[in-house]
Order: sequence, then C-alpha cells, then structure tokens
Amino acid sequence: MSQSRITLSRILAVNWYGYRQIIDVSGLSLITGANGSGKSALLDLIQFVMLGEQQSKFNKAAAGAGSGRSLRGYCLCDTNTTGRDGNERYLRPSSVTLAGLEFTWPLQPGEEEPRRETYGARIEYESPTAKPSTIWFRAGRRLAWQDFLDSEAGPQALKFLPEDEFRTRVKRELDGDVWDRQKAYLEEMALRSHLGFDPEQMGKTLPRAMAFEPESNFEKFVREFLLEPGMPDVKAVKASVDAHRRAQERLEKMYDQLERLKGISKHHQDWVSSKRESALYSHLSDALKHEEALENLQRSRAELEEKQAEYEDNRKVHENTLEERDRLRRSVEAARAALGDKAARMEENDRRRRDLTKEISRLETAAATLHEQIRTHQRHWQDWTLHASRLGLQDISGASAAISGMQSKDESKALAAARDSSHAYIRLRDEAMEQLRPVEARLAEHEIRKSALHKDLTQLREGQSAPSPLLNALLARGQKAVVLGRVVEVKPAAEKWWPLLETVLGHNRRAVIPEDFRAAWDQAQQAPVANEPLIHPDEAAKISAKVEKGSLREMLETQHELAGKVLDQLLGGIVAVNKAAQLDKHERALSLDGWLKDPPRRLKLTPEKELTLGEEGLRRLRDIRENELRETDAVIEEVRRDRDDLRAFLNRGAEWHLDRFTVPDGADEVPLLPKLRKELGELQATWDLLATPDNVKAMENLRVENASLEGIHERIGSLKSAITAFELAKARLEESINEDIFQEEQARIARQASRTLVRGISDDDIAARINAQRQKSTSWRKSIEMAAALSVQLETHAHEARRQRDEQRRELVAAHADLSDALDAEAEDNDAYDKRREDLETHELERFKTAALEAKREWEDRLQHQVLDVLREKLSEADRTKRELNRAMDHEIGGWRYQLTSRADKAHTAIWTLVEKGLPSGSEMELFNAAGREDIERAKNELMAAIDAADNPEDKRHQRALDYRYYHHWDIEAKPAGRGDAAAISLNKSAKKQSGGENQAPFFVATLAAFRRVYDLGRRDDPQNLGLVVMDEAFSKLSGDRIDDCLALARNFGLQLIMAFPEDRLPTMFQHADTVVQCRVERTYDEASEQIQNIENWVVRVEGSRLAELME
Repeated sequence: MSQSRITLSRILAVNWYGYRQIIDVSGLSLITGANGSGKSALLDLIQFVMLGEQQSKFNKAAAGAGSGRSLRGYCLCDTNTTGRDGNERYLRPSSVTLAGLEFTWPLQPGEEEPRRETYGARIEYESPTAKPSTIWFRAGRRLAWQDFLDSEAGPQALKFLPEDEFRTRVKRELDGDVWDRQKAYLEEMALRSHLGFDPEQMGKTLPRAMAFEPESNFEKFVREFLLEPGMPDVKAVKASVDAHRRAQERLEKMYDQLERLKGISKHHQDWVSSKRESALYSHLSDALKHEEALENLQRSRAELEEKQAEYEDNRKVHENTLEERDRLRRSVEAARAALGDKAARMEENDRRRRDLTKEISRLETAAATLHEQIRTHQRHWQDWTLHASRLGLQDISGASAAISGMQSKDESKALAAARDSSHAYIRLRDEAMEQLRPVEARLAEHEIRKSALHKDLTQLREGQSAPSPLLNALLARGQKAVVLGRVVEVKPAAEKWWPLLETVLGHNRRAVIPEDFRAAWDQAQQAPVANEPLIHPDEAAKISAKVEKGSLREMLETQHELAGKVLDQLLGGIVAVNKAAQLDKHERALSLDGWLKDPPRRLKLTPEKELTLGEEGLRRLRDIRENELRETDAVIEEVRRDRDDLRAFLNRGAEWHLDRFTVPDGADEVPLLPKLRKELGELQATWDLLATPDNVKAMENLRVENASLEGIHERIGSLKSAITAFELAKARLEESINEDIFQEEQARIARQASRTLVRGISDDDIAARINAQRQKSTSWRKSIEMAAALSVQLETHAHEARRQRDEQRRELVAAHADLSDALDAEAEDNDAYDKRREDLETHELERFKTAALEAKREWEDRLQHQVLDVLREKLSEADRTKRELNRAMDHEIGGWRYQLTSRADKAHTAIWTLVEKGLPSGSEMELFNAAGREDIERAKNELMAAIDAADNPEDKRHQRALDYRYYHHWDIEAKPAGRGDAAAISLNKSAKKQSGGENQAPFFVATLAAFRRVYDLGRRDDPQNLGLVVMDEAFSKLSGDRIDDCLALARNFGLQLIMAFPEDRLPTMFQHADTVVQCRVERTYDEASEQIQNIENWVVRVEGSRLAELME
C-alpha cells in the first residue's frame, strides 16, 4: 500500500467480549481463526470506534442480518444464553471497557518517531440494565496499559482509572481530548487534520464492506458509494423563484384585473345599448300601432263615403227600374189579351214539352250507363270463373248461371242477375279460403324448418353439432374448455361401427372438459343443463381403466389426453363382435346388429342416423343439413306459388267488387222511357195544331217580354236589398269610425309618451326605422309584434347585461379586495371602473411587466450560476472520478478487467441541454424552433418543481432532477483481458446470474472504489489521510489466483486491508499479508449447571516464514 497514507497500527480491546489485549498490526492484516473464535468481535470493535454505536451493525457477516450482538453484550460478555429469570446472561454484571484504535502517520523527514493518535471509547456499565457511561477520546500518542489502568493494581487486575481521572489524564498527559457527545468525537476524528475521511460515506461503506455481501444493483452502488452527493444549495434560488412567482402573480393579478374590468365595461356598454334599443323598439311598437289606427280610421271613412255614393246610385236606379217594370207589365197584359184562350194553352204545352225532353235525356243516359256496368261486371265474372277453374275450385255452377243471366237481352233480367251474383261470389270465396289455410300452414312449417336448418349450420360452422349453453358461457367468460365429441375422430376402419359408437356414447358426446373446473362448476350450478355433462379434469386424469383388445375404444382416436382417459372408461371394456352369438365370449360387448351386453342387461340399440363425432362427423352432418336446406327451399318456393295464386284470386274478386253490384242513379226509372216518349209525341201533335205562324210569332214576343219582366223583378229585389243593407251598415260604419277616432287618439298619446324615453336618436332616424320595420312584414300586427318582441328581448338582454356587470363587479372586489374602497359595485355609471381600466392600460400594467421580467432575469441568473453551473461542475467531477477509478481498476482479475461505465439518461435530456449550453436569453431563444423552446421551458419547469421539492425527502422524482448522479445510468462492465474485440458484460444485468465467486470479485473491486471515495478528500496526488478497508469473510468463494489479483488491485488503490476469514483459506492468503493473527477462545463451563463460567479471547501473531515452512 502507499506509504503516504495513515495506517491502523494497534487494536486496543480491553474487556471487549473476552478480549483483554492490545494487538499490533501493520499493512495488510489477516485475522483468522476457527468459527466462534472472535474474529468478528475484533472487526466490530473497529467498526464501533470508526462509526460509533448508532451506525455500527455488529457481527453482520458472521450471522447474515446480524446475530443479536450489541455494545452491552460486548462490554458485559454476553453468553447468548438466558438465566433463570429469563433475561440475557452476562459474565460480567458490571464492567469498564476500553475499545480503541491506534493510527500511525507516515514518517516525515527529520522525525525519529512517526505521529500516532489513538481513538476510542471508555464504556462503563454499572449493571446489565443500566445505561452506559461513555467517554469518547483521542490520545495524541501511543497508549500504554498504565494510561487507563491503576498502575498500583497492575495490568492483570484490570482496575480501570475512575472516569474523571481518565479524562484528566487524556487531556493533560496524553495530549488528547475527550467528548461526551459521540457526534463531536466522530466529526473531530474525520477532520482533514486528523484521519481525513468522509464520515457520512464511512457510515455507509464500512458496514457494507464488513458484510461482504454480493451486490446485485451496481448502478445504485455507484451512486451511493462512488459519487459524491451533489445536490446544489437552492435556498437562494428558491427565494428568487418565490420572488419571481410573486412578481408573476402580481402581474397576473393585474392582467386579471384588466380582463375583469374589460368585461365589466363591455357588459355596461351592452346594458346601456340594449336599454336604449329596447326603448327605441318599444316606441317603434307604439308608433306602428298609431300608424295602424290612423290607417284604420282613414279606411273606415273612405268606406263610408264609398258606400254612401253607391247608395245614391242604387236609389236612382231603383226608381228607374220601377218605371220600366210598370211599362213591361202593361205590354204583357196587352199581348195576352190579343191571343185570348190560346195563349194559356200554348204556354202550358210549351213548358211541358221542355220538361219531358230533359227527363227523357236523363233516363237515356242512365240506361247507357247501366248497360255498360252490367257488361263490365259480366267480364270480371268470366275472368274470375276462369281463374277459379285453373285453381281447381269445384263450386262454379252458380257463377256460370250468373254470367248467363247477365248476358240476357232483357235489361231487367240482366240487372237482376248482376244483383244476385253475390251469392256465387261468397261460395267461391269460401272455397278458396278453405284451400288457402292448409297451404299457409304448410308454408309456415317449412319456414320454421328452414330457420332451424340455418341455426344448425351456424352451429356446425362454429364447431358445434348441437347447442352447448354451458360451453358457450365458459368461452364467453374467457375460460378454456372443449367438448368430448369435438376432440375425437372415428378411425376409417371403424366406419361401419360409427352409428353404434354415436349411440353408445349418447349424451357423453356433449360432455364439457374445462381447464378451470371450479369456474365451470359454478357456471353449471347457475344454469344446469341436463344433457351437457361436466368432466372434472383432475378426476379424469386419475382414470386408469383397462382397454380391452378389440374394444370400441380402439375405434376412436384423440390427441386430447383427458378425453382419451374418459373414452377409456366409457368404451374400453366394450368389445366389438360381428354377431349377437359372440356376445357371451366377453364380459361386455356390442354386436354389429346393435345388441349390447352390459351385465345384467341385454339391450337392442338403435344406430344413430346422424354422425357427429370429430371433424369428419361435423363435415358429414354439415353436408346433410345443406342438402336438407336446398330441398326445403325448393318446397317453400312451390308452396309459396300456390299461396300467391290463391291470394291473387281472392284479392282480384275483392278489387272487382264481385260481392255486390252497384246500380247507377236513375236506373230504376229506365222502364218509363216508352211512356214518356209517347207523351212527348202527343204534346208535339197538339202544338202543331195550335201553332199558326201568327200565333207562334205572338207567343215568341210574349215569351221575350215575360223573360224581361222576370229580370226586372229580380233587379228590383237586389236593388232593394242593397238599399236596405246600406241603411243598416251606415250606423255600424259611423260607430266604427268613432271607435277608430278614439283608438287613434290613444295610440298618438302613447307614441308621444314613448318618444320622450328615446334619447340620442333623431325623428328622421326613427321614421326611417319605422319604414324599415314596416317593410319586414305585410301585416301591421306582425310588424307591431316583432317590434314589441324585440323590445322585450332587448330589455331582457339589458337586465342580463346589468346582472352580469354587477356580478362581475362583486367578483372583482372579492378577488381584489384592495379595490373595494375605490369601486362601488352598486353604482349606475361605470366611470370609476373605466378610469381603473385606463390606468392599467396606460402605465400600471407596464410597470408590473417590468418588475416581473426583472424577477425572472434574477431567478434565471441564480438558476444558471447556483444550479446549472454546479451541476455542470459535478458532472465533470463525476467524469473525472470515473476516469481515475478506471485507471486504478485497470488490473486483471481472473482474466477479466473491470471498468466503470456511464450513459446519459434520456429522461433528463432537456435539463442536459440547459446544463451544457446554459439558459438562453430572450434573443437567443429566437434561434430555437418551437420544439426546442418547448424543451427548454419543460426543463425549466422540471427544475422549478425540483427546487420546490428540495426540502421534501419523500419527493424522490423531483429531487433526482437536482442530483447529478441520476443524470447517467451507471454500471460496471467486465471485459475479457487481452481480447479487445470481445463484448463487455454488464454486472447490473448479470450479477444475479453469476455464482458466488464470480460475484465476489466485482464486489471487491467496487468496494475498493467506494473506500477511495471515503478517503480521497484532498489532493489526490498526495493523500495524507486514512486508507483503512475492513472486510469480514472476504474471498470465501474465490480461487487463489483471483485472490492474488484482488490484493494486487488493493495495493494499486493504496489502501490498507484488514480482513477476517476462516483458517481453511489461510494457505491462499498468507503470502500477501504483512500481519497474520490467529484468534483463539477458551470457554469454561460449570459442570453442575452446564452454564458458561468464563470466556477468554486472545490473538496469536503468526509469522509468515513459519507458515511458509508449514505449507511446504
């Protein structure tokens, strides 16, 4: 080891367990001995002196997680037994213990004796249950027995100096110090002016090295033991972050104020505008009402004037018409007087001839219509009867008779036959419906069969020969299960036995074999299925049925193990024979003709017609069902045609109304035609006798004057009615005009009143708005309603705008209480709010922006110098540490070289950018694209979150963002020596897979590197500090050559090893050691109580030359 380091030179163990000895060591020291001889006790003493009581983990290597050793046990000599009272038994009821370590500095030029310091503790127990009195001390020179024992009693008496006297001696005579507090002692010992080590790392590394347990997570080891903790001091940064946030919060508060004030101003303007518009539209509504009332008044007056003028005209025309009537009346009377009696007879004759001519024409039309309807009804009956004969209907005689009757020349007989044809229709209709019912029933039956076949084919395509509700339920729940009939196949040689095999298996073909029986059993109990047996997999696996030669079982094959077991049980004992006479040759048998012998039964089985076993069975059954489906489709098509024919027959009869014959109007009077024609001929003959040319002319004139007189009478009546109507309407119109005058006055007053509420709008603008509103509809009422609706709508909107304005005012004051005195939430105007908004927009907001920007610059500056620069320095330090450790570790161990490796953690990529390049300024940010700026902002946010969580040790994720050790993934790689092209092996990935010996060497290398981290605090080229490494049970599984390599590597690190190991490993170790001591123990027992009476531990120094001789 390096001669420039401080080394352990003595171990003082006085009343430490069974030890009462001062042990000299130097250089690489080996502590050996049998199990239980006290090796670990000495190592625990070293640990206790270096770490104190709280951090020490006694006897960890010797007993895994700890053997229960404690400081009390070491000082009072615990026997690991209990006394009669059940408490732990100690050999010393009280005791004073001195545990110490002497360290020697390298001899400096001009010195005759090297510098020595002794560190340790004096522990005094007055009883096993008392608290110890502990003095921690440092002596500035080598301790002798008389320095802590009463010299008068002698060393053998082990009479310790009293505590106060020991304190005084250490300070006055030993050039030392004493401490009551363990922490002060440990801090003093670790100072660079004394032993010079990192006490925190020592507290972690020393117990771990002493345990010498294999390491499975080398990345964690590197971070905890090889790299210095490097969390930046972020108190000032956090303060600047807080200041930045406060400034940002103030700025955001001002922004919030401004946005709220803008919203309030908007709602206030909305309220004012909506209120004004509402008043305007209310006035427009009143104005439109007035315009309508004025128009109604004008229209009523115009109507009265028009009707008055019409009345005057009608009255004059009425007087003239009366005079014309009197004149025509005198003329008619004179003409009648000239003709005498002939006039009356000729007038009557002429009137009667005209009436008969009209009646004859009407009846001739009715006769023609009746004839055509009978012909049409006859043709329809002929077609329907022909259709009935094609359908095979029997009762068509009545239809034939009706058709014959309708063909009669006598119209009355033809009409009677048409009316009576309804009876023939009813008989044919009923016969057709009787034929239709069985046809429809047969069609429905075949449709059901077709649906069943489709369902069967769907199941067959899904691999099921029959419905399997239990199986489907299990598969739907994700359970695995199979059906017995689906996993077996009939061998080709057993084709003739196939139907009987199906019969014998019966419902067992549908047996379900689940993978999870418990789940299947629960499902089966919820919905029991009688013909779907459930097979217990475990019970089936235990079946060991004997399969007889020539049995039915041999006719089936399966790849499913459990299905095979079930088939063994069901069919393995049934032998197949050709004839029934051969049944008695076997215990159980089945003949080819279907006789089953199953003692005591003899049963005739019916072979199954449909074969379902295996994939071949499914294929055959699918072919059968597809053929049946094709046949069923053909039958359905035929039956459907029969049904459609019958339905068409019935529908046609109904459409043609063959159930009744409707007679046209006047058809019953057609027989009167001959009589009327005769009467018309007689009247014509009479007219011919009376009608001389003069008489005819006179009669024509009389007819004209009579017609004129009748027209005059009608006109007089209409004029009289019009005159009377006006006299009645005049009062109504005058009353309506009075009402219109009143309405116009009221509307004018309302219009004038609502105009006073409209401010800021001229009369011309209002007139234009009235015209525009009137153009929107042709109806006054709609225009008025639209204006009124808009007024109400705007009024509602105004109320809502005011409510929102007032609400936002209250919210503003609630969010910004400092404005409560300056702003009145109930004010009608908005002047104070507008003034505050203008102040913010013009100058105040800019002031807060400047303050926030300045706080941000200060925070970023602190972040750069106190966090990012520190992280960059720590990362550089980590890289330097890696290189230095790799140089020290560059030593072959058992054909391998171990090197520390690192790779950047992608999770910290964004922070890496900030660490390497620094925080970009505002102008520099413009050089980044959007994604780059987002990465920078994300990194800053991560660092801010980490800074916030710096005081929270539970927030591991954020704390790691400030811990440079987590910016890399760390590993130790093993590379084959001398093979540059060979791939390195990651110890992180392979540690758990390696044997004990393969894992001990890497751990030893890592431990040496960790101790270098503990001790190298100053100048690395001249480390004037401690280099002690303590290991218990080291190299227990390593071969000799690897041990040599490991110890050579320790020398390369310049560290002093203190190692404990069993005696059987001594031959491979001693030649490397500077000091070898053998631990011994002697226990004496009380023969009567079989209790330990005394334990004495000591060590014997073993000379290396003597060991070499013994080895030779």
